[in-house]
Amino acid sequence: MLKQKISRLFENSISEKVFPGAVAYILAGKKVLYHEAFGYRCVKPKRLPMLHTTIFDLASLTKPIVVGTLCMQLVERGKLSLDSPVEKYLPEFKQTGVTLKHLLTHTSGLPAWLPVYLRAPSREDIISYLGGVPLESQPGKKAVYSCLGYIVLGALLERVTAQSLDKLAQDQIFAPLGMESTRFNPPQAWREHCAATEDSNSFERRMVGYERYDWREGVIIGQVHDENAHFLGGVSGNAGLFSTSTDLSNFCRTLMDTGGGLLRPETLCTMQQVTSTEGERRCIGWAVTDDGCLYHTGFTGTSIRICLKRKLAAILLTNRVHPNADRRGIIEFRKIFHSIVFS
Repeated sequence: MLKQKISRLFENSISEKVFPGAVAYILAGKKVLYHEAFGYRCVKPKRLPMLHTTIFDLASLTKPIVVGTLCMQLVERGKLSLDSPVEKYLPEFKQTGVTLKHLLTHTSGLPAWLPVYLRAPSREDIISYLGGVPLESQPGKKAVYSCLGYIVLGALLERVTAQSLDKLAQDQIFAPLGMESTRFNPPQAWREHCAATEDSNSFERRMVGYERYDWREGVIIGQVHDENAHFLGGVSGNAGLFSTSTDLSNFCRTLMDTGGGLLRPETLCTMQQVTSTEGERRCIGWAVTDDGCLYHTGFTGTSIRICLKRKLAAILLTNRVHPNADRRGIIEFRKIFHSIVFS
């Protein structure tokens, strides 16, 4: 009955043009309850079917999977402190009073988004630029989702470890968990297996009022969709990660297995503590649903929801921004999908 309900939901949503295609993966402990692919991974310039193995631009799922995990690993090792000011690790970030935890829980007061690629003088100046951006609220007072904070965190991880973010993630997360189809900047050979995203990044062009920039032309496939992450060479704390549903199930399964060696059980407990601030319910790296699930979405149409108590996870990967980001209905679709899975 569960499988029939879910399959019908996906088929109806594709016909209603909520997204061209999708992959759904539902995991209960170590048991796979559901794993199906629907529709098309690409409709322009040609139709290609969605496959169980399709590689997706995860967009903001980069934040909890890579940045949240790596930060907490370094906290465990004594290399980072959640309550230390960011300026301790990045002296050019002149936002006094903003701590590592503020960035991780989206309570720093930084704006939600800015076109850094248009505002910062260069890649090298991004952190000093963001360190001078006026805060919109006092640090720790309000939870407002900010991509900018995770750009800072990506740079902080690289500074503290003297390694690139992609290498850190490969060595500390992907390789240990056997996530062989997960990485930043997929090689050319992977691109035919990737779900297509937007045509010419028209959404961000509109967001910035069509300012002049070296915009990409044509359908984006196998390159990060997010323009700030693309400006940073495809490796950023806010976006850039590509993966498959099966690889992501390895990650979810590990968290549900009390950290599975990736993180200590007590670290997982720390991560799940909801910030006592105004606004969204946030913990370290994740949003927290009313029923206590860890939850995160990505602009491209991706999401993960994990209930650690019930050991139940739902991975939803869609290409809803293909070939344009004007599609509506993904928020309502997620609500219905998760109500079926977690009811």
